[in-house]
Amino acid sequence: MISYIRLIFYSLLLYLPMICYISSCASKKTVTNIQPQENNALLFEYEKEGFIDNNTFRVIVIIPAEEHYDELSIQQKGQERAFVSLKNYIISRNNVFDSKMHNYLMTTITGYGTLKKRDSTCTTRYCYYYDITKSGLKAEIDTLGK
Repeated sequence: MISYIRLIFYSLLLYLPMICYISSCASKKTVTNIQPQENNALLFEYEKEGFIDNNTFRVIVIIPAEEHYDELSIQQKGQERAFVSLKNYIISRNNVFDSKMHNYLMTTITGYGTLKKRDSTCTTRYCYYYDITKSGLKAEIDTLGK
């Protein structure tokens, strides 16, 4: 009787992992997450950030429609995003970021930056461009810290 119970026990130990493996393989399904069309449009907007050309650097500010911001606070958000983006751009080029560059960026962003509301068909948010336009801007930024 004891040998019969051992035989059943060892059989279960032998076949149980195989049964679990087979059942887990059968239940695996590939799920692809497709972003809603509205989110794809938002990602597309952010792809337009950075240097548009040699004279223009752009950041995008998205404001939810239910939040009420005045134009000055939206402009400040644009300036903050532009500063962080340009600082990261400078650092990514292995240049040292110092107080001289900090002051240059602040002066350039506030002096040459403009806020523009982008026309949108989306009713859940507003999209703004904060463009910094200055002749030779990209070349100036590229030579900082060298």
